Amino acid sequence: MGLFKKKTDADETKCKTCGLELHDAERLKRHIKKAHGHLPAKKMDPSSGEGSLW
Repeated sequence: MGLFKKKTDADETKCKTCGLELHDAERLKRHIKKAHGHLPAKKMDPSSGEGSLW
């Protein structure tokens, strides 16, 4: 129910990346992992001879 939670707990439920307010810290963790957890794909440098797909 959250009657006896600290007031600073509210800071733990707001996403620092997009500002989305969630009602639970666990939901915030899942949101960050799903929405912001992906890393950008590594781009291949055509001028370098190593790591080419062909």
